[in-house]
Amino acid sequence: MKKRKIIGLLTILAGLPGLGGLLLLDRLDSYPSAAIIVVVNAIVIRGVCGTLGGVLIWRGNTWGYYLSLITWLYLVVVSILTFTQLYDNGIVLSFGFLKEHYSSFGRPLLLSLLKVLFGLPLIHIILNDLLRTHGLKQSS
Repeated sequence: MKKRKIIGLLTILAGLPGLGGLLLLDRLDSYPSAAIIVVVNAIVIRGVCGTLGGVLIWRGNTWGYYLSLITWLYLVVVSILTFTQLYDNGIVLSFGFLKEHYSSFGRPLLLSLLKVLFGLPLIHIILNDLLRTHGLKQSS
């Protein structure tokens, strides 16, 4: 499998949960405005950009690289913000604590670690591909 197809598949898988925010659209009037912004950002940046970017990068389209880059940058930034929020809420990095408080600390920490561990190399690969392709077009 080619590198871009793997990146496309990972981006689609990362973007699909963002589309789950579509299920909340009918309930948004009861949410505070900050929560509405978070849900809309997740739908647009993660869901639409991720899914569409993954499909386009799979097909080799340059726009797929741009949309995938936006998605992975968003996921890494949100994960870093999650790390700081967990730290501010008193996370203790011990197995017993994380096991006991898995739903409130362990799961968000694990998901954020995975997003950063997969996201940073993918951002690097996508940027290199974009710069290499853009550099080739400029020299022609």
